[in-house]
Amino acid sequence: MFGYTGKFLEADLSREEIKTRETPEKLAKAFLGGRGFGAAMLYKTLKPDVEPFSPKNVLAFFTGPATGTLLPACARWELVTKSPLTGMYLCSNASSFLGSELKFAGFDGLVVRGRAKKPVWLHVSDGGAEIREADGLWGLSTEETEAEIRKELKDSRARVSSIGQAGENLVKLASIQVDITSGGRGGSFGRGGAGAVMGSKNLKAISARGHGKIEVADEEGLQSLVKELREQMKTNVLVQNFSRWGTTQFVDPVNEARMWPTRNFRQGSFEGASKLNAETMRKQLVKRDTACHACTIASGKYSLVTEGPYAGTVVDGPEYETVWALGAHCGVDRLDAIAAANMWCDRYGLDTISTGSVIGFAMECNERGLIGKNDLDGIDLRFGNHEALIPLIRKIAFKEGLGALLAEGVRAAAEKIGRGSERFAMHVKGMEIPAYDPRGAWGMGLAYATSCRGACHLKAWTMAAEVFDAKYDRFSTEGKAKLVFDMQNTRAVVDSLGVCIFGTRAIGIEEMRKIIQVIVGWSFSSDELKRAGERIYNLERMLAVRDGISRKDDTLPPRVFEEKLPELDGPALSKENFDKMLDEYYEIRGWDSKGRPTSKKLEELKLTELEG
Repeated sequence: MFGYTGKFLEADLSREEIKTRETPEKLAKAFLGGRGFGAAMLYKTLKPDVEPFSPKNVLAFFTGPATGTLLPACARWELVTKSPLTGMYLCSNASSFLGSELKFAGFDGLVVRGRAKKPVWLHVSDGGAEIREADGLWGLSTEETEAEIRKELKDSRARVSSIGQAGENLVKLASIQVDITSGGRGGSFGRGGAGAVMGSKNLKAISARGHGKIEVADEEGLQSLVKELREQMKTNVLVQNFSRWGTTQFVDPVNEARMWPTRNFRQGSFEGASKLNAETMRKQLVKRDTACHACTIASGKYSLVTEGPYAGTVVDGPEYETVWALGAHCGVDRLDAIAAANMWCDRYGLDTISTGSVIGFAMECNERGLIGKNDLDGIDLRFGNHEALIPLIRKIAFKEGLGALLAEGVRAAAEKIGRGSERFAMHVKGMEIPAYDPRGAWGMGLAYATSCRGACHLKAWTMAAEVFDAKYDRFSTEGKAKLVFDMQNTRAVVDSLGVCIFGTRAIGIEEMRKIIQVIVGWSFSSDELKRAGERIYNLERMLAVRDGISRKDDTLPPRVFEEKLPELDGPALSKENFDKMLDEYYEIRGWDSKGRPTSKKLEELKLTELEG
């Protein structure tokens, strides 16, 4: 199997054993790798009634055929599990070098089952893996854990993914941090609480170091394609914007479009946006650009705060979503405070989007008198108070005081607080909504509602088509169902091959077809590749349906339908308009009125073969 190593590891922590499994070529061809392959493995091996923190839950990491090659923007890898935040299927994508290192060691992926009797970590090396004791690592931050593992391995180039105290404490916002101290582009399996699943298994970290070579079908063709894509990226303005500004390039245009959620989605623009934009960040914080394995984009921004109360802050970021979640969403306009909060989220192992979201929610609850003064432990929880961020982040990570409630996520917190707070708890299926207000781009609303893992901008980022390029009327239902359908299918292919979304400005379906041809030797037409994406997305919906997800869950928070953004001149996104898009989407998908893939669609995509 060119492009694949042909095998993956399966670690059973309860039995303290590791086995090597064959990568089934049939599944690889049907689901490509990464996200698709992980979803297929989860569907075949995980029973629907398994709880997220059960030893029976599976934590699976898979690379794509492009991962680890010299192709630019192709260093991504995927995690799949059952989310403790949403209670349903979770896929999460990360950058860094570790996915590539896993393939260099000879494996397409790693599946973790069971629960260790005491803290352990896994080390993958050339041709094998071992379970090591982690008693001395438990209680450490992710940064400290990485340093200790490299010290024990006596290898500064070993790549490490780890959880911090948040994952150990089963915080449902917990992330898995990857290579945050490596000097290159750090990554995070952020959304959905995968770090807590890892913590529930008493698994502190995973490291990998390999020296092998990835065999490809057409070495000469690969070199030619590498050169071609690098040249395209050099001349592509959109790609170069990532090199220069990173993701914070979106602060100004989204704010100007009046859909940058501010103060828990009560406004669509933030008066302090100019203090948080890419130009200001470059001037005040950024010291150098960082990149993943073989990538020429270098979209990461290594930042340092040198003065003031947050002096000494070092972080790869903050990214656009983090600047929003810990900034505008909370009414905070200080980049140094946001960078410091980002650093502590990384160290404790917390998803910055969900953490900032739940803090902003708590700020509104406090403003409305729904949180008592005794609950705040002296924290001044007002919108705009940057000094509240780091103390509350710590409380969330350690489940102390109010932090214990917020550690469950905004949906669970609202259910407990009650008194109308559910109406402004901004989530879909339990996952907090990211930094684009759907009232300003209706396609994003449909994308959030139908995302395979809960509110997610990455599965169908309609912003370019609706706002930046304005190919669609953003305040209309016209064409949005087909737009979301196409983007979701394409992004499924992107995540499964190991391609980075930042590179998709230059890497489209035709380029991905070439990638498969030269690496694996498979001849896919563009239509066949799109069909593979559709197959993956339908499989993920099958997983969601098994967990009880239906039409009632494919919706948006009441605030979106009931409160019009004051700055927007366009029509409101009513429930009627939304339902019109959803009906059309279901029809295009071949799903029934409850959002379930029909037997005809499953047979058409050959998904019935997964049964049994």
